[in-house]
Amino acid sequence: MIYFTNDFIQFFSELEKNNHPDWFHANQKRYETHVKKPMLRLLTDLLAELQKLDWEIDVDPKKCIGRINRDVRFSKDKTPYNVKFFGHIYKGSKTEPVPVIAFQMGATEMGIMTGYYSPEKEKISSIREKIKADTATFQQIYSDPNFVSKFGTICGESLKRIPPEYKETFEQEPLVANNQFYCVKKLSNDLILTDKLLPVLLDYYKAAKPLNDFLS
Repeated sequence: MIYFTNDFIQFFSELEKNNHPDWFHANQKRYETHVKKPMLRLLTDLLAELQKLDWEIDVDPKKCIGRINRDVRFSKDKTPYNVKFFGHIYKGSKTEPVPVIAFQMGATEMGIMTGYYSPEKEKISSIREKIKADTATFQQIYSDPNFVSKFGTICGESLKRIPPEYKETFEQEPLVANNQFYCVKKLSNDLILTDKLLPVLLDYYKAAKPLNDFLS
């Protein structure tokens, strides 16, 4: 099924050049028709397919749609609107989400993301303990050819000083020092306008699932 038309691309292309409330309010109907409604259909269908693979994925698709308004409180960039649309599917609660798959789509590119981008301190500690206890499985997961072909590697900032309890593990697995454990893949936005969009998102979910299960 094709969810988006070129009107989706055109909306964000124009928003990039007119990122202010007057333009957005004048074009809000376009946003609702060509961006938000088809995104909700995509997320609804994607969730239905994901639930066949993992019954614990039980979230309202409306809660998976990212806000078009940017949070500018702590940003030097005060433009009010996101120029890419964000979808985020997770398990558990919104305050303690377990990653499933996320994606963003805009005028020039799209990206697929997964993993933990900003885990709480307690979560980082539990991940490090898991890596320490089962380093071989962790390495096997991120070395899997399907994972490598989809995401390449695990990203994230890491500690500059290694705690003593992880120094031995660090020699075998430097990722134990990470403060983030996320993966991202940038794709051409040509995919957005094709019937391959949903199958591709499912393929990336399947590639990421072993890592997310391990980290969670």
